[in-house]
Amino acid sequence: MLTTADELYRSLPRVSNSDLTRLKEEQLGYGDANTTGRATTERAKVFGRAFHQHLLEPESIGMVMHQLLPDLTSTSLEPTQASELAMLMATIRKDPFCRRYLRQSERERVVLFTDPATGVPCKTRLDMVHTSPKRRNALIIDVKMTSACTPAQFLESCYTYDYDRQAAFYLDSLRFSDSGEWTDTKQFNVVFIGMMKQQPHRLFAIDTTSIPGFIDYGRKKYRFWLRKWREEQEGHRLVPTPAWQLSA
Repeated sequence: MLTTADELYRSLPRVSNSDLTRLKEEQLGYGDANTTGRATTERAKVFGRAFHQHLLEPESIGMVMHQLLPDLTSTSLEPTQASELAMLMATIRKDPFCRRYLRQSERERVVLFTDPATGVPCKTRLDMVHTSPKRRNALIIDVKMTSACTPAQFLESCYTYDYDRQAAFYLDSLRFSDSGEWTDTKQFNVVFIGMMKQQPHRLFAIDTTSIPGFIDYGRKKYRFWLRKWREEQEGHRLVPTPAWQLSA
């Protein structure tokens, strides 16, 4: 059973980045993976949700333990899931950068916007967003569990898992926010924090807006899939998927 916040967010009649991921998987046939692969992926997603809930909404931790962790009982994680999550939380909270922005940022902030290129109403729910009206900048931070062991591997995974698309989608959610809250903001940054799933649980930080072409390429991707989404909703024939997306 989902939390009330999850239910409210999912019920909003707008397109999220996760919706675009599902659309891509459907169009490219990713949903035909074997049962074992799907089960492994689902367990990883459940653990990821529990991790984010522990990190961003610790006040509802009892509910998470009750709702999510039972789904992980078939995994081989050692020590127990609760102990593993506690270790991850202790590691990330020791990091000065993470500790600072966990304290100063808005967590799980929902932002509604309309993409000006496609006219599609969209939504985001940001792990952390810190806005400085005085400096006229905004910082979005998103935490990822990763199998990467080096910063280079984590950066490579950002392309593999469409994090460039996510970064552009998140950044533009502030730029084009329906509320106009960030109209006077001049600088937007999106930072991904990768946390190693395995010991020693190292952290990798990537400022995606400092990587040439990262955001622009991600924007090209999300707008392609928004057009696909709009055409599907309108009942139009879907255009062929370009070669650059097949490998994205």
